[in-house]
Amino acid sequence: MSSNLSSAQETEIIRDTTAIAGIGERLAASKRFGIDLEFMSADRYIPDLALVQLVWEENGDLQMVLIDGVDTELAPIFTQIESTSVLTLAHGAKQDLSLLGFRYQVKAGAFMDTQIAAAFAGVAEQIGYGNLVDRLLGTKLDKGPQFTDWLRRPLSPKQLRYALDDVRYLLPAWDALRIKLDQAERRPWAQEESDGMASAAATRRPPELAYLGVGGSGSLKGAGLGALRALAAWRDDIAVSDNIPPGWILADPAAVDICRRNVRNERDLKKVRGIGSATVSKYGPAILRIAAEGRNKPVEGGARNQLDPVWQAQAAVITAMVAGRATEVGLPLRTIAAKADAEALVRHALGQLDAEECKLMRGWRAEVMGLDALAWLRGEASVFADPKLGVRIQKP
Repeated sequence: MSSNLSSAQETEIIRDTTAIAGIGERLAASKRFGIDLEFMSADRYIPDLALVQLVWEENGDLQMVLIDGVDTELAPIFTQIESTSVLTLAHGAKQDLSLLGFRYQVKAGAFMDTQIAAAFAGVAEQIGYGNLVDRLLGTKLDKGPQFTDWLRRPLSPKQLRYALDDVRYLLPAWDALRIKLDQAERRPWAQEESDGMASAAATRRPPELAYLGVGGSGSLKGAGLGALRALAAWRDDIAVSDNIPPGWILADPAAVDICRRNVRNERDLKKVRGIGSATVSKYGPAILRIAAEGRNKPVEGGARNQLDPVWQAQAAVITAMVAGRATEVGLPLRTIAAKADAEALVRHALGQLDAEECKLMRGWRAEVMGLDALAWLRGEASVFADPKLGVRIQKP
């Protein structure tokens, strides 16, 4: 495939509503397209979209455009991203998809992340776009401007060409990856993982559950966790309204300390590490009130007890089993499961978690490892050491 862009087109940013609608129709006709976004996230809770880069095919040629993301009607493009009949391709797109979901309520329909595909195709785990293009296509990309204010106008021709390079090779790279995936019979695995990432990235956690993402929340329970739940929801609402990082309002360690120590007045609030006089002046009364209200609505359960030593040992064996299976199938260990996922499987066997809450019991992971490991936990299979592949599972 070749590009028929002129140098003038490579330095043009499209803003016209009619032109953008036409591009949406061309994307639909192509049945697949690549996308990348440039945005500014510094000092913001939700990034500001600055530029949309698109690539698709027409009559064997690559077509590429740059669309202004500032005050532009992007609905025709969003429609194609949401379509289940047009494949959207992107690389390492978690942040892009989160931006689209949070700011525009757009969730990708038919979607494939080439970074995920590269891991399942045996190319490399978490490979960068430039390295992927080099490895698959033998083309070295200019890293270009690494720190660009993409909201500034005008952008230089060099910046715009660099932006186009982020999509220029997406389609041929995917063609090469697709062949490798099909040879390994793992395209469904890559599709499942891409779909899961797209769904998770576009789904914003409701404010009442924001406390689950607060570092150190696992150390609290009952009334203390109720206070943190209320504070985190309050903080999240302000962060969204003012579009500032939640930590600017109240840092995680300070929020947890307030809830653990049951801080009840401004004098004690000033003693909390990370709470400055400016925070007390601006938010102090609200913090104390919200925390007190939350304490009156304790969270049942709270901090999960550690597994007892016997079950911790079982989880360690499962981790070793996953490592052996990862070697066998040629996937990185962490692509299949982490230590926490092994512990979750043990909790599932104990009846503490449903299967849907356990990563190793879902989709391709259940096929590769989860079902075998669960059979071992239930005494339906045995584990032995293989000199070459490590821990192995044997069923009667």
